[in-house]
Amino acid sequence: MSRCAPSGKPSPGWPYPRSSRIIFSSVLFRIVPFLYVSNTYKTTHGGPRMLFDLWANMRVLSVALLLWFSSITKCDTVTVTGPSGVSYLGVRNTTSKQDIFLSIPYAQPPVGALRFKPPQEWAPKSNTTLVNATANRPVCIQSTPIDYSPVSEDCLHLSLWKPNNVTAKLPVMVWIYGGGFLNGSTQGYTGEAILNTAFQLGKPVVYLAMNYRLGIYGFPPGKQSEAAGALNLGLKDQRLALEWVKKNIGLFGGDPDRVMIFGESAGAMSVAYQMMYKDGENGGVFRTALMESGAPSTYAALPASYPPRQAAYNFIANATGCSPNNFECLRNANADKLRQANYDVFQIPPNLRSPDPYPAAVGPTLSPGDPFLSRSPKETIRRGNFTRIPFVCGTNLDEGTIFTTNPATTEEVVSFLTTQLPGLTFGITNKTTVNQLLKYYLADPSAGLPYNMGNDTFSKAPQYKRAASVIGDLVFDAPRRDFLQVATKLGVSAWNVHYPTANERVLMDTPRSYQWAQTGLSLPEFGAAHSFDLSSVFQERWEGITQPLIDLSVSIFNVCASRLIWSHKDIREFVQAF
Repeated sequence: MSRCAPSGKPSPGWPYPRSSRIIFSSVLFRIVPFLYVSNTYKTTHGGPRMLFDLWANMRVLSVALLLWFSSITKCDTVTVTGPSGVSYLGVRNTTSKQDIFLSIPYAQPPVGALRFKPPQEWAPKSNTTLVNATANRPVCIQSTPIDYSPVSEDCLHLSLWKPNNVTAKLPVMVWIYGGGFLNGSTQGYTGEAILNTAFQLGKPVVYLAMNYRLGIYGFPPGKQSEAAGALNLGLKDQRLALEWVKKNIGLFGGDPDRVMIFGESAGAMSVAYQMMYKDGENGGVFRTALMESGAPSTYAALPASYPPRQAAYNFIANATGCSPNNFECLRNANADKLRQANYDVFQIPPNLRSPDPYPAAVGPTLSPGDPFLSRSPKETIRRGNFTRIPFVCGTNLDEGTIFTTNPATTEEVVSFLTTQLPGLTFGITNKTTVNQLLKYYLADPSAGLPYNMGNDTFSKAPQYKRAASVIGDLVFDAPRRDFLQVATKLGVSAWNVHYPTANERVLMDTPRSYQWAQTGLSLPEFGAAHSFDLSSVFQERWEGITQPLIDLSVSIFNVCASRLIWSHKDIREFVQAF
């Protein structure tokens, strides 16, 4: 939600500033009892004193109201008209000099007969002349307890930010959020900070992000889903959104021939899958790509008939009162029952639970003839069947820490990798292989994740850092290196980015760790963990962070944006291509 609204009114869902709230509440505390008493007082003791008290308190209230409204970002509306005669109404933030368009539909609502079907291009109804894009609409139904309410099956929208009064065609940055293909939304990733910094660097851009279906709605499991043509719907949503950008971004000042797609975690995997669309025939919908903490083979794409996936389908059918052989019944299933099944299917038994929330029961699925995953991602990449465009693929320094349990011995590490992870991520079941792998990872805490932290185990078990190193390499760093090596051998311009680099570790990681620690969201043993780079990209703010840390975070963001995104000598060619 934009922090401003037309006509100087606060946007729905955003409270007035805390300082104004304190003043406003204190004034109401003073004036409401007084008005109640004075209502009786004036009938029996009316006179100058009552009028003076009323005037005095109203003056205080007026000051509070003035402070409140003056603290609200000044905004107007802005309208963009398309060739079909349909206009888009957005918000013009005259303070940040940005135009914001929220929840523009790019596909028909995937409900009713369109549930579990590939997305259909949005078309206005005969009487539609205006799309109101001044407020967020519900996001896609989530598969985990993360609260993104309100949610809805009708969620295929995109939001964009652009500079005011664009005259030239600007490069376009299209964000694909992560979340294990289970949760996420555009609302956590606004473009305000990106546009501000890009403008300051003299490289203005248009920023856009789309919602796509998640969980069983976006990735229905089982052979019945495959037979119904219902696989990888979330990836198809992303593709349709990119086609919308190609057709329409020119209306908003963007250059359809200079589009970069970028994402983090499952979003980075999605970027890779979009590069693999139809073996690399992407139709010119993007020109460059950037992957943060994800690569084509980060998580295993599995067949629809893989036992956990078939079991998940059977569970969903049973929970909604459908026969497993009647996929059409699921299309007509009760919405509340289906939503509950989407949550319940991910309740992993305690003996198989790990910190990794990504179960193999639902996710990108292999299927002959699928436009994204007709074969394993690794095989597709090794064949060179991907869009050969300039790209960046990077990871954080300590990716594995947040996915690791707390093993104390080598035996517990082996158990973690062979018992708790199969069916959840990459499925290593051969203990001999795991023991061979562990020979390359010292039990010495100084050699493990988080790196460069010495022997400190942060009160964790002795082998925590060793296990974290294995997970970080196996899930993130090895797939990244493999993709980069294959691409460069094929002559593709590709770059690696590590967040943070060794000499920036203290500068970049410490503020982030303290920010999270201040609000109880993280602990130092995570280091520069998975997803921790997002605060630098989007300039997140946490309540309770002190101003010095905010200032330091901003300075770090500016350095990173300047060095890593726009002018770093190692990726200058990438930037020029973008």
